[in-house]
Amino acid sequence: MDAPTEAAPEPAPPPRTGAVRISRRKLLGGAAAAAALVTAGGATAVVLKERGAGSSSGGSAPLAAGLNTPPDALKDADTRLRHLLRRTTFTATPADVARYHGTALEKVTDDILASAALDDSAADQSLASLNLDTTKPADVIATWVARMLYTRRPIVERMTLCWHGLLTSGLEKVGGKRASLMLDQNQFFRQHAFSTFDVLLKGVVRNPAMMLWLDLQTSRKGHPNENYARELMELFTLGAGNYSEQDVRESARAHTGYSLDRSLAFVFRPALHDDGQKTFLGQTGNFDADAVVDIILKQDAAPTHFARKIFEAFAYPAPDSATLKPIADVARRTAFDTKQVLRAVLTSDAFYSPLAYRALVKSPTHYTIGALRLFGAQPDPRLVVAASRNMGQVLFDPPNVAGWPGGGTWLATSTWFARVNFAAAMMNGVGRGARGAPVDTTAIFRTPPASAAAAVDAAALATIDGVLASDARQTLVAYLDEGGGFSSLPDATRQERLRGMLALLLASPDYQLA
Repeated sequence: MDAPTEAAPEPAPPPRTGAVRISRRKLLGGAAAAAALVTAGGATAVVLKERGAGSSSGGSAPLAAGLNTPPDALKDADTRLRHLLRRTTFTATPADVARYHGTALEKVTDDILASAALDDSAADQSLASLNLDTTKPADVIATWVARMLYTRRPIVERMTLCWHGLLTSGLEKVGGKRASLMLDQNQFFRQHAFSTFDVLLKGVVRNPAMMLWLDLQTSRKGHPNENYARELMELFTLGAGNYSEQDVRESARAHTGYSLDRSLAFVFRPALHDDGQKTFLGQTGNFDADAVVDIILKQDAAPTHFARKIFEAFAYPAPDSATLKPIADVARRTAFDTKQVLRAVLTSDAFYSPLAYRALVKSPTHYTIGALRLFGAQPDPRLVVAASRNMGQVLFDPPNVAGWPGGGTWLATSTWFARVNFAAAMMNGVGRGARGAPVDTTAIFRTPPASAAAAVDAAALATIDGVLASDARQTLVAYLDEGGGFSSLPDATRQERLRGMLALLLASPDYQLA
């Protein structure tokens, strides 16, 4: 899967080996072009159009949307179900759709949230069998990728990914030789994926990776470092404009004495802690780091900020204040109970509104993990790490303290074609350290399709909710029928064509949207 980011030149007719090949010319000239791919200004991207998702200031925000999306798409029960599954479990497998068909969506939501308590020891065993060297950055990243592939609790990994994007730390500052510290932080986020927010904040301030990332271990009485104190309020809890520079200084004083010993374990050094009176967000006292968190979460801005972060991770960007208010009320009422706040998002009318449908561009992690879980594929996770890097994301290595900007920034010429190449490589089959068998298509076609049209319809339903323009559908049917008709082709050729069609759908603009 570690393929070049640019697609290969137009190949000769497919070889008998059954390998799937996707070229730039074929992709732009065939099905994907009909599915609204555009090339402009040197960058290939999903069409962005204005939709009425008002920001808190009343303006509109550009959100990703496929041109073929019908405005009433989420009126269909199974489409709503697939939408819920994509947002919470990385993908909507046909098996899960069949399992929950006809079930009330609130019940499905509760089942997904309850799955956080499932025994995941089988994933632990599969991880152990990989023998990854967690002193090496690449293997540290691969460890998390493998867990996302193996887990029975994908909602936990989705939430862990959410915390990694908000309470950000990265290898660039933590350092390659200390890479395992990022895995320790990752396990902390996993363990507390659905804890109350104060538990996360009071834990992460003592996390060695976070301390190194924001230089907290250097902060001492008389010389407080303000990095963590500032990001705690600006990025993690309140947002800019809801605190003063004096609040930053006073919070930094409260965080003095937090240090690391020679083994890089957290240690509190009382002699380095400023235990004097502090005035912070209007309150005065001898505050420490935990007291600072308690004061912050009592601020009016805190529930709205928390609600916005969870909402935008699972629903759509830039919700207006009226949409956020009931979510923020749940945060306030439940003392920032993450599970209750997420449930409020997932069961809200806004989550199933036209504004939410296909409103999020999949990150490289969401794209790769979702595609692999859709087919039940479990390749060498290091190859997935390499593919994701080509798409513009390396887990544990965000670009800055604000994490990844996301949205349309994920899609440019090179990164988009890296997705195309990944789709083809996955279909061809890449095993652990060696080329394996091509991907098993039975996850999509539970019974062999009787015709090209039936195959296209089943594949489109599983990948893009069946939303396929008529000319794109005709192109794919013709591709499957070429050479005498789909049903008359040798079985190996039929399988090759099915994998080729699926690769095209995974490379289509609509599939890039969650």
